[in-house]
Amino acid sequence: MAKTINETTISINGSPIQLRTDMSEERLMQLAEYVDGKMRQLDPKGVLPHSKVSMLASLTIAGELLEERKRSVESQHDLLKRLEHLHKLLDEALGGS
Repeated sequence: MAKTINETTISINGSPIQLRTDMSEERLMQLAEYVDGKMRQLDPKGVLPHSKVSMLASLTIAGELLEERKRSVESQHDLLKRLEHLHKLLDEALGGS
């Protein structure tokens, strides 16, 4: 089944950008608002060059992503340890070795 391609215009840091994507317009707008918010947070007065603000926002968002991935891996390891412990307790309760 072919994906539907949507053409949407978003605005990031005051610059309109026309995109063609299979992403829903609603999701694309959410992402654009997030990126726009990061850029405005990093340069609230709008005095830095757009390229510098874009780079800083990219690095900030990449840092958030990597931190979230790290937390996810740690949570998975913690969950696995807990499951192994429960499995051991269940085996003991059922008289297993």
